[in-house]
Amino acid sequence: MPVRFMGRGFTTVTGMLAAGAMLLTGVLGAGTVPAATARAPEPEVVSLLRVSTPSEERVADLVGTGLDLAEHRTAGSVEVFAHGQQDMRRLRQAGFDYTVVIPDLAAHTREVLAEDEARARTMAPSDLPSGRNTYRTYADYGTELAGLVAERPDLVKPIELPHKSLLGKTVRGVEIGHNVAARDGRPVFLLVGNHHAREWPTAEVAMEFAIDLVRSEGEDPRITGLLRQARIIVVPIVNPDGFDISRSYITEYKRKNCRVTDGEGATPAQCADADNARLGVDLNRNYGVNWGGVGASTNPASQTYRGAGPFSEPEVRNVVDLVSERQVTSLQSVHNYGGLVLRPPQQSTTPLTADEETYAAIGADLGDATGYHSIPSYQLYDTSGSTGEWAYFTTGTFGFEFELGGNNFHIPYQRGVIDQYFGTGSATGADGGVREALLRQFEVAADRQYHSVITGKAPRGARLSLEKTFTQYTAPVLRPDGSAGHRLPFHNRLTSTMTASGAFTWDVNPSVRPDRTGHTIAESWTLRCARPNGTVLQEVRVTAERGERVSVDLSRCAARWRR
Repeated sequence: MPVRFMGRGFTTVTGMLAAGAMLLTGVLGAGTVPAATARAPEPEVVSLLRVSTPSEERVADLVGTGLDLAEHRTAGSVEVFAHGQQDMRRLRQAGFDYTVVIPDLAAHTREVLAEDEARARTMAPSDLPSGRNTYRTYADYGTELAGLVAERPDLVKPIELPHKSLLGKTVRGVEIGHNVAARDGRPVFLLVGNHHAREWPTAEVAMEFAIDLVRSEGEDPRITGLLRQARIIVVPIVNPDGFDISRSYITEYKRKNCRVTDGEGATPAQCADADNARLGVDLNRNYGVNWGGVGASTNPASQTYRGAGPFSEPEVRNVVDLVSERQVTSLQSVHNYGGLVLRPPQQSTTPLTADEETYAAIGADLGDATGYHSIPSYQLYDTSGSTGEWAYFTTGTFGFEFELGGNNFHIPYQRGVIDQYFGTGSATGADGGVREALLRQFEVAADRQYHSVITGKAPRGARLSLEKTFTQYTAPVLRPDGSAGHRLPFHNRLTSTMTASGAFTWDVNPSVRPDRTGHTIAESWTLRCARPNGTVLQEVRVTAERGERVSVDLSRCAARWRR
């Protein structure tokens, strides 16, 4: 009997793979046809295992294998995705005991999504803002993001990030806020999903939250007030190539991007080739802070491969540019699964952050909403080179990573998305769910006790800019033999602009930067007042701590403006 996925009928696995390859060709445009259209690749059978880890040392040993670990850990065990018998042999050779939870995850997904489709044909629209009952395709996201812009151009602005993916896709998002086209100094909440290709629910909740805000503006006083106080940027899919490969069922459990060879581009055919299924860079191990440290692999075939160097991947550089060029005062990178709210530090050898008391309190509030356990990330297991940690130690933004609840990446839509979003049904212990948690984090982004404020008076129409440059370092870079080399330096330039309208108030990240030592580094912003053509009329240094309000004197700019 035919099995249906998102309105397409497939009678065999081969047919499903070929149709997925054709979908890729259609999305990416004409060019080299993926090999799957001529000869369907035979992907490895991926199995979900529960591996016995009776001590922290054994967890560290398991991380060190470079195998595909889930973010789901219980007392005495960690779940692992075994890509074929080879991975099971590696576990046995390393002395690990395991039980098989799901022997064939692709077959499991076919059953789950077929049931979703069957239910969707008879069910009323869900309570989600979109009314959906099934997982979106890659094309759906582009259509719906464009639809939000068309629906409320006064409230929603399209975002096209500057670096195309390895396969040439434009990474898209939306910015939402009152008077969205203005540069008026409001703080920004950045919400991103799908660093990891197979984590479909992460893109779903990001997209639903964007729709929710747009549809609720003017109706819900809380949301209307937030959109007046602050802005939000939503990028549902950071890793479009990987997501499309996964969602098209070519390599359903793909985690990484489409990097086949370090330093070289890739083609759709290469990414779809079953022989390359293990290759790619784990985007959430490619950020500079602590890049090259424990919890990431030197092996390109490992699921936690860190890449050739910090920020080597264009998909990562897109997020870096967003955070570096906007005053992002809170950041959420959504992952699944595990039911966790994660905050830095991400290594057990790193001291707690300088903001641990505040960070933990915010995390606990987000955990109360979701029902997830809020912990420093290293308590799951050591990782390095991740989004939230880089953003915090670079800008001082409160960066978090959700691990949505569930027991697999591709579970029924009701449990994986609807229940998690509202905190209902299978989402036990929740008080409002992910929706409520994101609203609370949006409130953190807008709350001036958590960032800094610069005030002053400048000529109407003057261009104000803030800039800070500094050098950071990776972790001591681990070599393939396990020895550690030197830390690598990398340079940062944070810059943002606003247009003055006389007296101004600018919500900014603190200039005093948190350090990995658990202390802070006293640095200053350089504030410039310029004509619209860029001619600088005055430059001042501004030092601001978290929660501080600093007034600047720009009278020299005003005097020169009148000349």
